Amino acid sequence: MLKKWLAYTCIIFMSSWSAFSLANDLKVKGTLVNAPCTIAPEDKNVEINFGDIRLLDIYERGFEFSKKELILVISECDLSIAQKLKVKFIGTPHHQLAGFLSLDGSDTNPGLGIGFETVDGKPVLLNENTDLILIEKNGRNELKFNTFLKASQDAINNKSIKPGRFSAAATFLIQYE
Repeated sequence: MLKKWLAYTCIIFMSSWSAFSLANDLKVKGTLVNAPCTIAPEDKNVEINFGDIRLLDIYERGFEFSKKELILVISECDLSIAQKLKVKFIGTPHHQLAGFLSLDGSDTNPGLGIGFETVDGKPVLLNENTDLILIEKNGRNELKFNTFLKASQDAINNKSIKPGRFSAAATFLIQYE
């Protein structure tokens, strides 16, 4: 009798336990891509340092900011998947300099912007694709561009550029064809 009572108690206990259990869902998602190249983690963040620029030089007639090389490294390229690509630099556009990147906190220096160009001097406008670029070889490739500062004519005429640190941020997007 005690054995039957214990057996019934165990069955009732297990039944009530399962009645209070909750069903939980496991969702798994992702995207399978057939990208011809990868970007290594150490190559995802690129920094350009323009160094010190003398404010008085900016106001001199014919002054040009020096250009700084920007290298985007793509790795593990497989030319059997794609041989060409386009690059787009995405960021906050400058309100006076069309196609240029606005500085962070541009209220401080609204007359300065950052431009991009190919190594042969062709402008690369912000938020627009470059022309097609050939992926030169399997494996590691370097996509080279120039970056430069530019002052608006109003900022130069009014001598309204203020000294101090400046920065800007953009994202680069690579589209393969």
